[in-house]
Amino acid sequence: MYRYIFSFIFFVSFATSAHPDLTTLYKKVNPSVVELHVKSLAAPKKGQVNYRQTTSDALGSGALINAEGDILTAAHVVGRATEIEVLFSDGTKTSGHVLWIDTLLDLAMIRARKTPEEIKPLKLAQKKEYAIGQQVIAIGAPLGESHSLSVGYLSGVRDKKQIPGTDIKPRLLQTDAAINQGNSGGPLFNLDGEILGIVSHILSKSGGSDGLGFAISTDTIRDVVDTEPRVFLGLVSHLLNRKEALAINNHSGYGILIQQVIPGSAAHKFGFKGGDLLVSIGNNRILLGGDIILSLDDIAFKDIGSAMRVKKYVKTLKKGDKIRIKYLREGELQSGLWTIE
Repeated sequence: MYRYIFSFIFFVSFATSAHPDLTTLYKKVNPSVVELHVKSLAAPKKGQVNYRQTTSDALGSGALINAEGDILTAAHVVGRATEIEVLFSDGTKTSGHVLWIDTLLDLAMIRARKTPEEIKPLKLAQKKEYAIGQQVIAIGAPLGESHSLSVGYLSGVRDKKQIPGTDIKPRLLQTDAAINQGNSGGPLFNLDGEILGIVSHILSKSGGSDGLGFAISTDTIRDVVDTEPRVFLGLVSHLLNRKEALAINNHSGYGILIQQVIPGSAAHKFGFKGGDLLVSIGNNRILLGGDIILSLDDIAFKDIGSAMRVKKYVKTLKKGDKIRIKYLREGELQSGLWTIE
């Protein structure tokens, strides 16, 4: 009889210790999760032509990762941003600006103008230090509900094709933790309070959390963050394939079609023009009417690989350097010198 009582006590003790205190974990990491209130350039709706740029409001989340005020988020949250307000859990509000955006990875970094001194940056988990079946938590602002916690499990690891011209092979972490609009850009944590990923998107017929949630993994984040600094020129663009280029009478057969230009950015100062006519090509919605950049210092935008070479080249330039840009405007070939600021 005493043997059975001892076994029962041991089982209860073991079961209790196996479940971490999520309340303590939430209190630890939540202050470093931010809300992002973003004013963005609005794309026209289907069947609509906008001859003047309009803006729309969006909500996302982010994760503070260092004392300089750098915040990881999703590219689609801030990719068209004209104004970013960063809201901390203690009520502190400040502005933010984009440091870089990688639309291929749906990853971005912004910097807050000021950060409350008492808030500690979050840590990134090491590469591959996770396993399917482990418990995870997500914190964000789903449907506008600030600093909401959802709990689930890591239910899959999805590797994508390597990005041409880079060593990066994107990895997504799949979770059944509830993910909704407003969670985008927020962190997915392990039970040590380390960032396993940045929430990217959901696959759902209803558009809600009944689907599958996906986060950009810490592996991919480290591949990007640990490399040399990236450059944000202020362009929302679409890389044309040959068929698309020829369909819009771009006889070069290649180029980057500018969708929108962020006000106040380097691209805006240069004088680039965005599009105003929304069309559907396959599964893509594209704005026509903008400038088409053909080359930068004789490096042509022919494919993803060449676009990545251009990115690497731009990183080597210093303030005051000049680069020659060739582009099409209303079918006419133009060129100009762009001074790096």
